[in-house]
Amino acid sequence: MQYNFYFDICALFILATIAVTSLSRRRVPAYRQRAYAALYTAILGTTIVERVDVMLQMNPMLDKVWFHQAQMLCGSLFFLIHLVTAYCYLVYIMSLLDIYVEYRVLKDFLRVCLGYLIAVVLIIVNWFVPIVFYYDENGAYHRANFIYVLYLIAFYYVTYGIVLMMRYSNLMRLKTRIVTTSYVFFSVIGIVIQFFFPSVLIENFCYTVSITLVFITLQNPSEMVDERLNILNRKAFLEGLELKTYRKHPHATIFVTIDNIRALSAEIGYAQGQAVLKKIARYLMRVGKLELRLSTYTYRYSDYCFAVTVHSRDDRKIARLLEKIAKRLKEPWNSSNMAIHIDGHCFVIKYPDHYETTAELMNRIDIITEDIAGVRDVIIDLDDSKYKEIKKYRDYDVLARGSLDAKRAVVKFQPILSKVYKINYSADAICFFVDENGNEVDLRQHIPDIRVTQALMDTDEFVYRRACRALAFWNGGDKNGKYRAVVGLSQGEISRNDFVRRIKKILKEEKAEASWISLKLTETTLATMNSVAERNLKLLGDMKASIIVDRYGSGYGNLDRLLGLPVMQINIDHSILTSAMESEEMRIVAQGIVNLFHDISLFVGATDISCEEDKKMAEQLGCDFLIGDYMGEPMKDSSFVKFIDAYFDEG
Repeated sequence: MQYNFYFDICALFILATIAVTSLSRRRVPAYRQRAYAALYTAILGTTIVERVDVMLQMNPMLDKVWFHQAQMLCGSLFFLIHLVTAYCYLVYIMSLLDIYVEYRVLKDFLRVCLGYLIAVVLIIVNWFVPIVFYYDENGAYHRANFIYVLYLIAFYYVTYGIVLMMRYSNLMRLKTRIVTTSYVFFSVIGIVIQFFFPSVLIENFCYTVSITLVFITLQNPSEMVDERLNILNRKAFLEGLELKTYRKHPHATIFVTIDNIRALSAEIGYAQGQAVLKKIARYLMRVGKLELRLSTYTYRYSDYCFAVTVHSRDDRKIARLLEKIAKRLKEPWNSSNMAIHIDGHCFVIKYPDHYETTAELMNRIDIITEDIAGVRDVIIDLDDSKYKEIKKYRDYDVLARGSLDAKRAVVKFQPILSKVYKINYSADAICFFVDENGNEVDLRQHIPDIRVTQALMDTDEFVYRRACRALAFWNGGDKNGKYRAVVGLSQGEISRNDFVRRIKKILKEEKAEASWISLKLTETTLATMNSVAERNLKLLGDMKASIIVDRYGSGYGNLDRLLGLPVMQINIDHSILTSAMESEEMRIVAQGIVNLFHDISLFVGATDISCEEDKKMAEQLGCDFLIGDYMGEPMKDSSFVKFIDAYFDEG
C-alpha cells in the first residue's frame, strides 16, 4: 500500500527544531515544563512509530518470520503512545492550573488512568484476536470494530482537559486558553482527514503544529528560575500558590531556613557559601522522591529560605518528610573537603489551616523567621500557642483597621502613680482593639517604633481625640483643670506636614487644651525622626504641650536631640529595672541615669511595673512616676474618675 508520508517528514523536522531550540533555554524543574516535555515526547514517539510502520507496509518482507510480529508491535505502540498524547494533554492543562494527581489515591488513579488501562487490555487482547486492528497477508493495515473504544478514551481525556480549562478559565491568560484549545482543533482536523483518507498521514503533522504553538506560549524560564541555584524562584512559587488558593485546594508547603549562611559566607567566602546553598537546594529537590516517593517542587522563597511544595494530602507522609529534612539539617554538608555545619529550621504551613490568602502566608512566614535563630528545635510547630500569640500581634494593622472601621476600638486610661502623692490625676491613654471573637486585644508591646502605616496613624488620632473628649468632660471646661492624659504617637503621625493643623482641629472640636495632653514618643522614634517631625514637636511645645520620652534605654538614642525638644519626663525601659535587680554594677548605672535626668530638671518614670520587686527597685532608684498593670489596670474613662474619687474619699 502506498502512503503520502510527506507530512510525517515535516512533523519530524518540526519536532527536531523544537528540540534544538529547547537546548538554548534554561532547563526549568517546573510542573508545567515537565508536562510539556511528556507531551512532546509522546508526539515524537507516535511520529517515529508511524514512520516505521509505514516503511514496513510500503516495503513488505513477507518471507521474513519477524515481519508480521514487527507490524503488530508498531501498530500496538502507535495506539498506546497515541493515547499517551491525549493523557499528556490533560496533564498539561492540569499543570497550567497547578492541579496534581495523587496516583496512590484510588479515586484519582481511576479518574486519570482507568481509560488507559482499558486501552492496554484491548491492545493485549488484539494480539490474539483482531478486535482493534490487524494486518492482512500482504501487510496492509485494517481497522477492526473496537478501534472506536480507543477514540472514545482519547475523547474522554481531551474533554476532561477542556472542562477543567473552562471551569477555571479566569486563572489562565486568554492567549494560553486559545493556544491550548487550538491543540484540540488541529488534532481533530488531523484525525478526521486521516480517518477518511488513510493514505494521507497528516495527523501527527497537525499535532506538531499545535505543540509548536504551545511551546511558543510557554513562560520564559528566566522569569521563573533562580539562576544562581538553578531552582524555581519566589515568583514561580507565588504564582502556583495563587492558583491553589483560588481553587481552595488543601495543600502543604515545607519551609526550610538557613540561619547562619551569612556568618558562614563571611568565614569561608561568598562563593563557598553559595556552593553550600546549592547542595542544600539539590538535596531538597530530590528528597521527596528518594525518601518517600512523593512528588515535590523546590523554590527559593528568599535569600536563605526554601519552600518545598508537597503533592500529597497524606499528613503522615508530610510529617515524615519534615523529619527527614530536619535530620539532614543537623548533619554536616561536605564542600571542598570541608564539613560545614549549618543552623537551619523547618516547618510546615498548611492551607487552609494556617492561612487563607497569600498575604497571610507571607505574614506568617515573617512572624516565624523574625526570631527563628534563637529557637533550639529544628522543627518548629506552628500550632504552638507562642506563634499564635505573635501572629495576633503582627496582625496589628488588620485588627486596627477592622476595629476602627467598625467603631469597636476602646480607649482605656491607666493610672500613673507619683512618688509624692502615690496617685495623681494623670492617666496613660491606651487603645484596645476588638478581635473577631469580641475579645479586647492589648497590643502595647507590639506597636512598631519606625514603621509607618495608615492604620497606625489613624489609631493615634483616634486615641488623641478620645483623650481630649474625656479630659474636656473631667475638667469641666476649666483650662487649668487638674486632669491630664498621656497619648502615645507614632513616627508617621508626627511626620505629617499637616500634623499641627490636625491637632488644633481636634482640640477645637473637642473643646480641649493642648497643655492637658503630653505626647509619649519612644527613644527610637525621636532619634530617627525627620526635620518635619522635629519642627512639629517644637510647635506643639509652643502650644504648652509636653513630651514624654518612652522606653529610654531600649533603642537608638540621641541625647542632644532630646534636650532640644520640650521634654518633661523620661520613662526608663523595664530592662533597666531588671538589670538593676540582677547586679550591683547595673544598679549603679541605673541610679546614674535617673540622677542625670534629675540634674537637668526632668521627671523620671518607670514603666511596665508588673510586681512588687519592680516597684521597690523603681522607688529605690528615685523614679518620680510608676506606671504598670501592677500599679493599676487600664480602665474606662468613667471608671478612672471613680477610682480617683474613691482613693481620696478613703483618705
